Parts: sequence; C-alpha cells; structure tokens
Amino acid sequence: MQPQQTGTYRSVEQLLRDARARLQRLTPSQAACAQAEGALLVDLRSELQRRVQGEIPGSLVLERNVLEWRLDPQSGSRIEEAADHSLRVVLVCPQGYTSSLAAAGLHDLGLHRATDVIGGFEAWAEAGLPVVPGPTMTGSYVAAVSSRIILDPTGSRLLVEGRPVALTPLEFRLVSELLRSNGRVVTRDELRSSIGDWSGSRSRSVDLHMHRIRRKLEPCAAGLLTTERGVGFRFRARPAPEPA
Repeated sequence: MQPQQTGTYRSVEQLLRDARARLQRLTPSQAACAQAEGALLVDLRSELQRRVQGEIPGSLVLERNVLEWRLDPQSGSRIEEAADHSLRVVLVCPQGYTSSLAAAGLHDLGLHRATDVIGGFEAWAEAGLPVVPGPTMTGSYVAAVSSRIILDPTGSRLLVEGRPVALTPLEFRLVSELLRSNGRVVTRDELRSSIGDWSGSRSRSVDLHMHRIRRKLEPCAAGLLTTERGVGFRFRARPAPEPA
C-alpha cells in the first residue's frame, strides 16, 4: 500500500499557527493583570518542573490530560469555577507551546475567552513576576504571596491584614487544618478525622462552625473561605468570583 502524501496533513507547526490565530494571547504582565481581575490562571506544567522552577501564586494546578474535563461547564467532573462558557482562562506551560494548543481546544468546548501566556512560565519568571516554591498538589491553588490571613497559635486567633479575629479552640483547629491544605478542598470527614471527635461531629455541625468563622472575617477575607458543595471546604488563594 502506498503511503499517503504528507501534503494531505498539517504539520505540528501549522497546528500551532492555526491555534494561535484563534487566541488573544497575553504577555506575562498582561496575564498577571488578567489574574488580578479575576481570570483563572491554570498551570499545566509537570510536578517536576514546578518543583524545580517554582509556581505562580494564585494559579490552579491541573494536569493536561484532565484539563477539558475540569473546565468544560457541561462536564460532570468540572471544577466549581467552570460554571458557564464565559469563564476567562489563561493557560501556562513551560514555554507557551502546549498551552496554545490546549487553549484552542478549550475554544472548541465553547470557552471563547481561553488563551495562554506568550513564552510560558519561563517568560513569566524572566519578567520578574511573583514566583513561589512548589510543588502544589494537582487540583489545588498555589498559595498567594501576600499573607492576608495569618494564624497566630499563641493567641488562638487569626490576623486578617493585621486585624485580630478571636476564634474558639474548635474554630482555631478547623482553620489550622484548612490552611495546611494549601488551597486543596478538605472534606468534612477529613476535618473530623484530623481534629478528633467532638459532640455533634456526626451531624452538620462542621458547616455551622464554618459559617461562624466566615461571619467573623471581614467581607473580602470571608470570600477566601468557601464551601465546595457536596465535598467540603477550602481556603482559596484569592476570593471566589462573584456570580454573574
């Protein structure tokens, strides 16, 4: 059988050009501004790369092979942020190649605001933008650089931008466990197991205590402590976006 002519296929370079023609790609500085305005910055690099090179504060770490399932608003495995197709996604890979192809794939899913960072993480670091040590667990947010919320074990309290927030011993233990998770969702069962049993722990008292903690935080900081419906709770690296 004669092999088909190569002219009937597109090369990877052509695929890349076609993908980028569909995107409004961002420089690292533009990506940082977009993230500050609420865009979801997703890091596609491997754990080894993140361990060696560091990570972008506030970014969400996802593996490339699950990207579409996590960001498709119609997927049963989507993350909470992927509520609709207006989600603004900015992808980051090592040098900006894989991210371009992946962003074009998100366009095919209807995520028309998806794009990527020109030059990838290497360009981000070269631009002197914030980088923190890694690696963060896949599926979690990288911890923010600024310490808006600091746990003060000597006083069993939180410091929210320097303002002390008194906590009960149980509230302090709950917040400690959430902060140690580094942005990962912590299930109710994990909270009960890690801090020990207490009266009413088999009921919805975990939710009640979380509600009380959230009320003690000032409005902006309260948005960092979120309830992941049907799963558990987490402290985010940045406030959850307001519903449209």
